[in-house]
Amino acid sequence: MVSSGSFPRLFTVDEANALLPAVRVLMERIQENIQRLKNKSKIVIRDEQLDPEATDFMDRLQENSEIARLVSEVKDGVEQIQSYGCICKGAEQGLIDFPCLLGVEVVFLCWQQGEPTVSYWHRIEDGFAGRRPVLDVEKTGPDKKTSYH
Repeated sequence: MVSSGSFPRLFTVDEANALLPAVRVLMERIQENIQRLKNKSKIVIRDEQLDPEATDFMDRLQENSEIARLVSEVKDGVEQIQSYGCICKGAEQGLIDFPCLLGVEVVFLCWQQGEPTVSYWHRIEDGFAGRRPVLDVEKTGPDKKTSYH
């Protein structure tokens, strides 16, 4: 089991939802930059006849100043999201986890771009595939006490 000390911050559902307006804007910007990056990369790969299998492919791609800028902006956006104590699990998919204490177990509150609120959670080891609605909790938490986040 992961300890709460492994994370800089633990969130309640309300705290995670209160942070969503800021996180949503950052995630939208990240996703826009990823789309621009894909489009520009296709052009550069074609025009420069770059080989995606080459060992220096990423270095060659980032010789283009616009691509280098977009990569930097995506990294900066992810770092800004993570500076709040959240975990950006998938920038392209818009996935963010918020560490949360459920009974005595640290779990992740889970949000995906497009969802109106933080309404799901999953155990750390289960990942996105193990998402459950926030109120879908076993009758007792890991400490044998009823828990509702």
